[in-house]
Amino acid sequence: MRKGSHAIGAGGVLCCRGNWKARSPVTPKTRLLIGGLSACAVALGLGRFAFTPILPLMQAAHGLDTQSAGWLAASNNLGYLAGAVWAGLIATDRGRHLAFTACLVVVAASLAAMSLTSVEWVWNLIRLVAGIASALVFVLGAALVVPALAGLGAARLTGVHFSGVGLGIILSGSVIAWAGGWGGDNAAWLTAAALCGVLSAASAWGLRHVHGSGAAGVSHPAPAPFSLGWLSAAYFCAGLAYIVTGTFLVVVVRATPGLEPIANLSWIVVGLAAMPSSAAWALFAARFGFRLALIFAHLLMAAGAGLLAITDSAIGAMVSALLYGGTFLGIAGMAMAFGRAIAPAHPARAMGMLTAAFSVGQMIGPVAAAFLADWGGWMPALLMAALVTLAGVPMLMAGKR
Repeated sequence: MRKGSHAIGAGGVLCCRGNWKARSPVTPKTRLLIGGLSACAVALGLGRFAFTPILPLMQAAHGLDTQSAGWLAASNNLGYLAGAVWAGLIATDRGRHLAFTACLVVVAASLAAMSLTSVEWVWNLIRLVAGIASALVFVLGAALVVPALAGLGAARLTGVHFSGVGLGIILSGSVIAWAGGWGGDNAAWLTAAALCGVLSAASAWGLRHVHGSGAAGVSHPAPAPFSLGWLSAAYFCAGLAYIVTGTFLVVVVRATPGLEPIANLSWIVVGLAAMPSSAAWALFAARFGFRLALIFAHLLMAAGAGLLAITDSAIGAMVSALLYGGTFLGIAGMAMAFGRAIAPAHPARAMGMLTAAFSVGQMIGPVAAAFLADWGGWMPALLMAALVTLAGVPMLMAGKR
């Protein structure tokens, strides 16, 4: 190996030209985490969830109704499904890097493009493209960072990578919401695009020398004794339910008399709770097992949605935001890890099946919630989310072999 280079085994390679220490005080591990955290902030924290605090501004400025908002969310989630499938079809390392870098730019451009029109079908098209690009950034970024961290002996830091989602949510509830309060929805979208551009540059810098590599000849552990079909069904329920709160939380809090001033703060609380949640749930699952951890997380997320449905107090809204932020990323991370454990010889098949189930749920959730909200207010919509989350619990109980 050439002097000054760094190689990472166990599924990832980090190639650094020249003498690292002479060029930068930043260690390979820190650079990985900066790149990965920024990618997650771009892909989901901003690419998907910047929409949540901007939605009330769009409704005020353009008369966007609840069902139209639901379809905008569904379009983004349809794009995410297409992007996740596309990511799995990219076979070469060079192709993955090119797609990852290009999609960082596309996510930022899509956020800016939302400020250029008020035509709903164009908005839907833009959100579809944003969903495709967000999925490619998220999936390909994880495929680069997670094995590379393992190769550095730092697999325990994977939760830091995924905490970027929480960082993006915090930015959307603070900086972006402030810009929207000052200049309306167009200013909010442009601010989101600017933040996305900065984070995209950080991600591209952090991951430009990281390369994924397969581990040939590795023996696989025995499959976990659980049904992948039941796990997928429970994950469908989680996808349908979580996106209801994820899309409409700020709208719901703002619509509750007396709680308008804390609407954006509730979204910041979601981000603060989300940042450590992946690592915390990973530790919980390591102690009690994926099945019990997922059941507990489903119960907490259902409690959060149910509380939001009935509360008219600031404390209730904040507790609901805390329960939501503290569970949705954990459920996603544990379900994917559980899927790999169920099918260790075919992890791509398991993750593809789970992603498809989750994405279909994400497409149905906001449309169904918008219909219920127009019919009977936000209480039935949120109670639906809570009940669907609870429906995943018996599925998780039934799947054990």
